[in-house]
Amino acid sequence: MQIKGNVFIVTGGASGLGEGTARMLAEAGAKVVIADMQADKGEAVAREVGGRFVKCDVSQEADGQGGLGAGLKRGA
Repeated sequence: MQIKGNVFIVTGGASGLGEGTARMLAEAGAKVVIADMQADKGEAVAREVGGRFVKCDVSQEADGQGGLGAGLKRGA
């Protein structure tokens, strides 16, 4: 799989395994969109890895479609 230059959406990317995944992808050259309910932590991680944050409850279809769509449009 080609990681460098591609966009990855990481749900739960503000902490735990999701955060670790977001950091690993960013280090490998990916553009990362962090989707999480923890706005403060998610925004901080996104700044640190040069990605984008979207507040998103992935259990809600509208959040998934709207929030992630907005994150991708801004160009991770």
